[in-house]
Amino acid sequence: MKNKFSILLPLFLSCALMKWDKSTAQTVDSSAYKQYTFIKKEINRIENDSTSMLSFYEKLYLLEQKKIARVNIAHIGDSHIQADHLSGAMRQKLQLRFGNAGRGLVFPYRSAKSNEPTSYKTTTNVLWNYKRNVFYDKPLPIGISGFTIETNDSLAEINLMVKDQPKLGYSFTKFTLFHEKGLNNFDISICDESNCERGLFKPNDKATNQFVSELKFDKPMRQIYLRNKRSDTISSKATRIYGMLLENDSSGILYNMIGVNGAEYRHYLMSKYFTQQLSYLNSDLLIISLGTNEAFSRGFDKDSFYRSIDSLVTTVKSSNPNAVILITTPPDSYRKTRNGRVKNPDMKMARETVVDYCLKHNVAYWDLYEVMGGFGSMGKWYAMKLTAKDRVHFTGKGYQIQGDLFYTALMSGYEKYKKFKK
Repeated sequence: MKNKFSILLPLFLSCALMKWDKSTAQTVDSSAYKQYTFIKKEINRIENDSTSMLSFYEKLYLLEQKKIARVNIAHIGDSHIQADHLSGAMRQKLQLRFGNAGRGLVFPYRSAKSNEPTSYKTTTNVLWNYKRNVFYDKPLPIGISGFTIETNDSLAEINLMVKDQPKLGYSFTKFTLFHEKGLNNFDISICDESNCERGLFKPNDKATNQFVSELKFDKPMRQIYLRNKRSDTISSKATRIYGMLLENDSSGILYNMIGVNGAEYRHYLMSKYFTQQLSYLNSDLLIISLGTNEAFSRGFDKDSFYRSIDSLVTTVKSSNPNAVILITTPPDSYRKTRNGRVKNPDMKMARETVVDYCLKHNVAYWDLYEVMGGFGSMGKWYAMKLTAKDRVHFTGKGYQIQGDLFYTALMSGYEKYKKFKK
């Protein structure tokens, strides 16, 4: 049965479209960035939001009015996202304003020999087979995190410990494991420091979800252990993990980060179980931050890139029909040549392709490329020590500035929406 919100929202949106005037758009000029004169704060806004972001803004409003308990966001990207600097800044700011519903999706990147965000730590006692989605020709299917790990070791264990962030605690009362479930998979014990009877995931039980096992705790947890449970037929068994979801009992924002070093749009399309498992997150907003790797090397194909954008947006939208799509343009960057690092004109073309796609398909976008200063601006960011030496990635401070700008743009659109509700 439809609730009152689902019945009235289409009518409200159609009315709002008629009176939403772009000339009323407001941007916030932070005095903290006055030294960075190359940042174009005057154009820092979400484009196309007056027609494509209204349902998400309405959910934020209902959350703020305590009429709903949760708003779910998933941020998909490449190495700019895997370290969780930009997405972490967004998570912190949104949760401080709207409430903290948990750390969200995590992955034991260390077990896959990769870098891990600082808001949690994982360790293991064995070597795992691993794969990230950029290596699409290697075995192991890819799921929700863009990474997969697998082991046949019956003694395998993963220790997961969350770390609090400024003004935010990330202890969790619900743990969800995305993993392979079948007769050839180990049962997995969920333990804490005192006992191993917190829970048991039996992979051959597919009653709820093909890839998902859930466990509710009677108290907030900060650290748990996942341990393979030995059986009489251990030689034929394996444990395959796609991701983990950490939630609490509070209302607010659940901001899930999905990042893979080196990833392109096409790599997520080639990930066998990605869109299927992504639907479990029930996202209200899907943010896509890709494009850097497509334009990094020479030979950038604008038409192929456009088709990849369309394919991924169409695919994730089909499995997440209630989600709003928001795309960010890739940032400016340099390219390494025999003569040193030079400005990359293909990144400008990648930005133009994203904007062209969003305008033609009425998709919301945040133009990071132009907001940061446009073509060649990466050199200015580098001079201010806001980027790494490669002038492709940013320092922690550089990503923090991006997070501030992105949050300001999103909240400017939201505040404008609230004004028209009155």
